[in-house]
Amino acid sequence: MEPASRLSKVVFQIALWPINIAALLSMLAGMNLAQSEPAKPAAVNKQTSLVRLNMPQWTEEAPRDGVRYWRDSDGDILSLAVLPNKEVYPLASNETEQRRWCRSAAEHRDAGLIEVRSVPSKIRPSASFINKRLKKPAYIYTGQLFTWVHGASVVWTVVAFERGTTGVREAVVTASLMNNGKLTLDGYEQSWAQDPYDPAYHGVDQSVLRFMSDDESYDEQFPKHPLSKVRRVLAALPEAALYDFDEP
Repeated sequence: MEPASRLSKVVFQIALWPINIAALLSMLAGMNLAQSEPAKPAAVNKQTSLVRLNMPQWTEEAPRDGVRYWRDSDGDILSLAVLPNKEVYPLASNETEQRRWCRSAAEHRDAGLIEVRSVPSKIRPSASFINKRLKKPAYIYTGQLFTWVHGASVVWTVVAFERGTTGVREAVVTASLMNNGKLTLDGYEQSWAQDPYDPAYHGVDQSVLRFMSDDESYDEQFPKHPLSKVRRVLAALPEAALYDFDEP
């Protein structure tokens, strides 16, 4: 594995799977012969605890592993991790490098990349990306928003699942495109599923690559689809999240 790829994998794991410090300290405490019981570590760091989220449809749950969690009425999950002094996402890189980073991050989870976006902001650099993976018979859509605030990487993650009857969006869009002469059987086989920025990419199974039906233009037609929800949440977060912490 190339050094850049290895570094990308390590940084991505730091962003998504924080070390369980609480569990580690608990284990060490059990080996400690001191008479007094050690103080319990904070559930999240100070910066994470000072973030305010104004999205009433999401209800916060107990934090764990240094990460805060919210859940909505569908049971989907939104999480927040603030990592002081860590550059998790290559915000300063060019568009090509950012897409490569996101594609690699998705690939490490056997997921396909759907889109990468720079998020307009007057006060802080931000970017987001969405990927999907298959847990038969349903797809799981994950969106992440990366923001640099006061010397810290802020990582928002929203995960939404297909429930009930699956594949409706794909079937309806396929039929519509074919009925309108915009898609043929040959075209379906060649271009229905492919990476949005590199048609030659085959690093993951074709079943998780971006479908034509994953295009944002269909979100309005399928507002309850998990991909539509992920896009709405990512779009709302820059205005809904308030950061009350200073430079760490």
